[in-house]
Amino acid sequence: MRKKILFSVLTVITIAVLLIGWIFSYYDQQEQAKAKENIIPTVFVHGYKGTANSFGHMLDRLGEQFDVNQAAMQIYVGKSGNLSIQGTLNPNTPGDSAIQVVFEDNRASLARQTVWLQDVMRYLRENEHIKTVNLVGHSMGGLAILSYLENTELDANYPVPQKFIAIASPFRGIDQADYFQLQKDPAAHDLKAGSDALQALVKNKNKLPKNLQVLAIAGEKTGTDSDGLVNVDSVFFLKEFFPKGSYQEKLITGPDVTHSGLHENTKVDYYVSQFLWNLEDKDGSDALNVQTVPHAK
Repeated sequence: MRKKILFSVLTVITIAVLLIGWIFSYYDQQEQAKAKENIIPTVFVHGYKGTANSFGHMLDRLGEQFDVNQAAMQIYVGKSGNLSIQGTLNPNTPGDSAIQVVFEDNRASLARQTVWLQDVMRYLRENEHIKTVNLVGHSMGGLAILSYLENTELDANYPVPQKFIAIASPFRGIDQADYFQLQKDPAAHDLKAGSDALQALVKNKNKLPKNLQVLAIAGEKTGTDSDGLVNVDSVFFLKEFFPKGSYQEKLITGPDVTHSGLHENTKVDYYVSQFLWNLEDKDGSDALNVQTVPHAK
């Protein structure tokens, strides 16, 4: 009889301990979720044939020069759309958490990239409790973000977009016949000037969210009107999608400007940090001689 009583007491104590532990764990998770709602991460999307390195070095430099946290999270999207998550978002650094999105199939069509970004954003809202995001895309990454913005309802399933930066993104396409003699995959097809995908972006521009702040950054190699691949006018065509008051553009010029090199350019680092976080570099200097191009319809 005594053994039964002892067993019953131990059982009750065990259940009580487990219940108390569960309660503490539950409330801790709730507090963490609530804290994460204050994070405004910046989601970086690479371009055509891009990898984790496409924005990796930029994030390293931003961390060193502007005290911005390096990539807190990487989200790898498999060819079938499955998500693989590395890293965590820290509620103690709510303003500058960076998230890299990396597509395993980095030559996929714009339509597929749009769906994948929807999956990523839904994950951030449902699992990471993120309410607001900033978005940065290089080259085709900027097109994918624009397509995502046009094709995604602003509801409780997705974070609200706050700021959008497009770096060297060909919103009027790439007008180089030689380039497409070698590039023949779905992404390349969508990147051609006049493609159905690009025409759809223009057709659906009325679906873009309001109150979004937008920055377009283009490169111009000395003596040309392009960064070696994308014409300046193609990048700045983004002005046709947004109201004058919410759009601005910057032009990076010089003899060494290249399309892929723009996400390795410290002048681009500076404008990204200024636009997203209003940051000055650590020594307080502003010695960048970069041409600012005013918006003009």
